[in-house]
Amino acid sequence: MCTTRDSTLLNSVYPWLRLPSTPQLPLPHAGQYASVNGIRIWYTIYGPADGIPILFLHGGFANSDYWGLQVQQLQSTYKCILMDSRGQGRSPSPSANITYDLMTSDVVGLLDYLNINRIHLVGWSDGAIIGLNMAMKYPRRLISLFAFAANYNSSGAKDISVSPVFPVYLTRSKSEYEQLSPVKNYQDLYNNLTTMWSTLPNWTKTDFNKIPHDLPVWIVDGDHEEVINREQTDTMTTWIQQAGEMILPKTSHFAFIQDPINFTAAVARFLTET
Repeated sequence: MCTTRDSTLLNSVYPWLRLPSTPQLPLPHAGQYASVNGIRIWYTIYGPADGIPILFLHGGFANSDYWGLQVQQLQSTYKCILMDSRGQGRSPSPSANITYDLMTSDVVGLLDYLNINRIHLVGWSDGAIIGLNMAMKYPRRLISLFAFAANYNSSGAKDISVSPVFPVYLTRSKSEYEQLSPVKNYQDLYNNLTTMWSTLPNWTKTDFNKIPHDLPVWIVDGDHEEVINREQTDTMTTWIQQAGEMILPKTSHFAFIQDPINFTAAVARFLTET
């Protein structure tokens, strides 16, 4: 049942205060599992087999369904790959440890499993941080990086408890986890992610200097971002020599569902320019 608070967030006159319903991935929905790093990673692929590959990575506590609106628009041109990060969505993990390095190695492992050498990477929040980590450590596996709502230091996070939107997202994503996950251990996942976020990422300018200057990067966020301090976005853009910065108007940490038309247009423009 939709609560009054949920209804307000669905219908607010202010786009950045909306939390639209979680999209659905297009049908047919043919998800599969790959054995990667000793765990099972759920993934699915849309679009032409010979298309240029894009990997979409979701944020913390979420799942690949959140990219449904972008896949609908881009699958006719691009090979769209989606994966649920370890311990989240449909990807169970017995590990008591989740780190960005582990999740990055999962991405590389999935690409090896699929025999895909290089990808465009579109990441949201944790997915964007994984993308930045790949740009530093596995840059030749990337064609480009579209990093939405990332931070470079754990101190760059805002107090999400004062946000009217994020607590509702947490409730929703918990319900989705309980529906999708083959293993029901949400409290472990919650503890693992919040522990990671208390110290990671922990990058400096020196780390960003590892990103090759010929790798196209956009650092993107919403102008009403409620999770990440704007200073983080601006600083990363200055630290990555070739990076472009885009601030999407009237949106927040959930711009891809708050304003999917303009968000997807930004992704498409970026892909066209790289």
